[in-house]
Amino acid sequence: MDAKAKIIEATINLIKEKNGDIKLVTTREIVKNAGVSVALINYHFQSKKNLIDICVKQIVSNVIAQSKPNMEGLSPMEKLKRSVKIPVDFLMENPEIAKISILSDFMQGQLNDNTFLTLARYYFYASNVGINEDVFFKTVFLIHGLQGIFLRKELYKDKFDFADKVQRDILIDKIVDKLFGGEDE
Repeated sequence: MDAKAKIIEATINLIKEKNGDIKLVTTREIVKNAGVSVALINYHFQSKKNLIDICVKQIVSNVIAQSKPNMEGLSPMEKLKRSVKIPVDFLMENPEIAKISILSDFMQGQLNDNTFLTLARYYFYASNVGINEDVFFKTVFLIHGLQGIFLRKELYKDKFDFADKVQRDILIDKIVDKLFGGEDE
């Protein structure tokens, strides 16, 4: 394994060990665990922040790729709702990692970032719901709306507790129903 890969692996392990609290991940720990010098971190990543951003993107990408919910026997609308709830649950379970990922995607948006990969998954399920009108835009509103709610969840406490899974699932169901023509329209 080359030095760059060792640095990424060590950093990801530390992020997970610290439960996503990147403030607790030090450069000293990274170099110790990777068996490299600080100079190599600077050479390959220019800064600890860039390294953390890359590692967070990789962590979230792996979650997105590995989360394949059982969709057998579900209606297209229920498949869409389930595909939305899995990454949102991950956001809530890993708030520091999620914030970094979302904000990085907003600032440096790319076609292969986590937001776009999640958007592609939502779009796949939304396309099968049976509506033809504005599916892409509705899917964009869905993902960015949920990201905004996640980032500003404290502001909505008087309306719903986004940290509470039951309330969060009800909210997601309502949003999906409103956007894609579900039962509550």
